[in-house]
Amino acid sequence: MHSLGFEAKNQTIYQMIQDIDKDANGEIDFDEFLDLMTSRLAGSDTKEDIRKIFELFDDDKTGYISLSNLKRVAAELGETMDDAELLEMIERADTDRDGLISLEEFYTIMTQKTFG
Repeated sequence: MHSLGFEAKNQTIYQMIQDIDKDANGEIDFDEFLDLMTSRLAGSDTKEDIRKIFELFDDDKTGYISLSNLKRVAAELGETMDDAELLEMIERADTDRDGLISLEEFYTIMTQKTFG
């Protein structure tokens, strides 16, 4: 969260999870994650802001978010997501079906108002 420009103490993070965990299962699923990210970006969802977030995922500087990028981010966040769950995240955003998320696809999904 700090790398996204948010100062957060552990209690704050737990409260954020509780606030957005709509099904109250103690985990954040993809739709809940997108709701959180878009609410945090509200008012600052410029293409440049979203590009900066994209670059945090694209640590290998390929210009795309791959399965390995998502695995790294999930691990850094302490999430235990299997490949199938991560691939589902990619498939939801991957409009050109190349198995990767481009900046344009990332921008589109991050600025969407509804998901599903």
